[in-house]
Amino acid sequence: MQKVFGMFNNGLTKVEDWFASVSGGIVGFMMVLTVAGVIGRAAHKPIKGEVEVITFIILWVVMLSISYALRQGEHLAVGIVFDRLSPGAKRIVNIVVIFIGLFIVFMLVWSTAMNTGWAISAWDTYVGAIQMPTWWSRLAMPIGIGLAFPRLVVLLVQTLRGEG
Repeated sequence: MQKVFGMFNNGLTKVEDWFASVSGGIVGFMMVLTVAGVIGRAAHKPIKGEVEVITFIILWVVMLSISYALRQGEHLAVGIVFDRLSPGAKRIVNIVVIFIGLFIVFMLVWSTAMNTGWAISAWDTYVGAIQMPTWWSRLAMPIGIGLAFPRLVVLLVQTLRGEG
């Protein structure tokens, strides 16, 4: 069982690393598009929809990095009380928080997947400088948050085992 868990964790790590790399690539694309947009506006030839595209793709940057941040321990933590707890109390708090996180993540994945499904079926669009469908941006939520679910399961197992 431990071998299967290790293989699962390694596979999850590779997916998280790939998603984080894609997120970094998106940031690079956003930078290029922003510079091109500024140059275009200065030359009186603006890129139509540039601001809208950047607004929509920033969600992918955040969502594709959530699970990676969890693995790295870079997520938000409040240490003012937690740091003063005994190791046993910290473990119990971590277990409770992970279970709460699993519930919240499950609900978010379900609700954002339903919302994305609605956007697809209703042909929901954003009308700005250009008319743009919203489903592709909404899809970032269930994918990114969905990857956080197995990471939380791994963290739970590791915490229950006393690892980390």
